[in-house]
Amino acid sequence: MLNTDKKMRLRKTYLVEDVTTTTTGTKTYNLDFTDPVVAIYLDFLGKRFDASDTNRPYLLEDIDKIEIVDGSDVIFSTSGDRAAAVQLYQTGKINFMAISANHVAAYNRQQVKLLFGRNESDTEFALDLKRFTNPQIKVTHSYIEAAGSWAAGTQTMTIQALVAEGAPAPRGFFMTKDIYSWTKATSGDETIDLPRDYPYRFIMMQALHCATPVYEEFTRVKISANYDEFVPINDKGEDLAHDNWNRYGMLSQQSECIGDGADALIKCWYPFAWNWGGDVQSWNTGDESVVVRPFSGYITVAKSDGVALTPGQRGIVTGQGFELFDTEVIPFGDLMQESHWFDPRPWKSLRLILTQAQSEVTSTITIQQVRYY
Repeated sequence: MLNTDKKMRLRKTYLVEDVTTTTTGTKTYNLDFTDPVVAIYLDFLGKRFDASDTNRPYLLEDIDKIEIVDGSDVIFSTSGDRAAAVQLYQTGKINFMAISANHVAAYNRQQVKLLFGRNESDTEFALDLKRFTNPQIKVTHSYIEAAGSWAAGTQTMTIQALVAEGAPAPRGFFMTKDIYSWTKATSGDETIDLPRDYPYRFIMMQALHCATPVYEEFTRVKISANYDEFVPINDKGEDLAHDNWNRYGMLSQQSECIGDGADALIKCWYPFAWNWGGDVQSWNTGDESVVVRPFSGYITVAKSDGVALTPGQRGIVTGQGFELFDTEVIPFGDLMQESHWFDPRPWKSLRLILTQAQSEVTSTITIQQVRYY
């Protein structure tokens, strides 16, 4: 339901601003709001140690876990990169990311929004913290401060909450959590028992750092209730990917790479497993850069004559593709329509069956359900 109550006001407030998050640790903050919380925004900032293209330059991949808990009750729990993918599949918009290997004059900045309803105007679904005893947000991080990774002492975090003053009490909220992780095999089926406690909005699969599109890692996706008494989905992975492309559209992300004068090919990273290529532009005067070849997760860039880019030469790649942070999603109907969400409670068993191929990589299943107060 869209808000038509003029007395309801949305306001942002800081929980913490620019707190240092170097190396490893967990930051914990109480959530002491009496009005419904529509969303929580997390902003991560950091600077590269050098211009190396060896490692993926994503702050969000070093956010091991974002949790909202009330004691043992888990309200939200997933990693930074998967939280960004959830944001895409929930809102239809990619999160903000400034990605750069420029360790001299640029910072990396990556943000993510945790949304507890259909959108910012949803008066039916939001996080009503009065319903909990001691709600907290916890952020666990593990940055490597070394060559090829992050510069020492440069990582910070900001957290804001979007609060709906004067809003009516919501009926429920969207609960997002990781439920299963394993090292994916190169063949065979992985069968995962799914919870049957609350209705599903979507199920998300990640094949982290896969070398091919996710739809080639999971060649068939099936959900079986009561051992095939009801089968809500039984798709080839590629057909699911095409459907999601139609739903969300091609994604675009800029990334900056830096020449080193030695390597003929420089990797310019951007976070799409299904890579449709891109374009590169050289900043300022100097070498003319060209795209050599796209791969899952990055594009190789070279000087137009095929030799190494001059040290310090800046190349800006605009990459295009899909499968943000190596994920695909199984959405249940129109995500704005409550009547479309899949209620598993009538069934005695619910299983996700994934046919595996290609890579042995760490894989995770993340679910979003609607939980009523």
